[in-house]
Amino acid sequence: MRGEVKVESRTDVAERFRPGARLQCEGVGELLIASVRGPANVPIVRFDGYESRSDADRLRGRVLHITREAARKAAKGAYLWADLLGLVAETPDGTRLGIVREILRAGETDVLVVRDEGTRAEVLLPALASVVRVVDLAAGRVVVVPQDVLP
Repeated sequence: MRGEVKVESRTDVAERFRPGARLQCEGVGELLIASVRGPANVPIVRFDGYESRSDADRLRGRVLHITREAARKAAKGAYLWADLLGLVAETPDGTRLGIVREILRAGETDVLVVRDEGTRAEVLLPALASVVRVVDLAAGRVVVVPQDVLP
C-alpha cells in the first residue's frame, strides 16, 4: 500500500536488506532501500522514489542483485561463482580437463561442471579443498584432482 514490496531473499548476507543499501534491479537500474520491515528471509522493502502501490507494481517479478564489487567485498576473500566460470580446469601435472561452464548447487557442496570443448564430455567436480587445489584467476585456471585420482 505504501510502495513496499515483499522480497524473496536468496542472500546469505544478513545485512543485505538495510536502509541505505543499494541494489541493482533487472530492467530498472539502481534502487536505494528507504526502509525494511519483516523477517530476514522475506523482508518487506520500500525503495526510495517508490511511494505508492502502482510504483511498487513496476518492480513485481524483477530480479534484484548487487554489483560484483559488492559481492566480492561480502565474500571476504572467497571466490564468486562468476569468477570460476570460464577458467581452464587442469590436473596438477598440467593435463587439461576442459572449461568450467557452470556451477551446480548440490546440497552442502557446490559442483563445478567442466566441459571438454573437443569431446563435449563433462566432468563433475565437488568444490572441496581436497579436489579444487588452486584457483589462479590471473592465469585463468583452476587446478583440480578428480576424486577417482585421489590417493
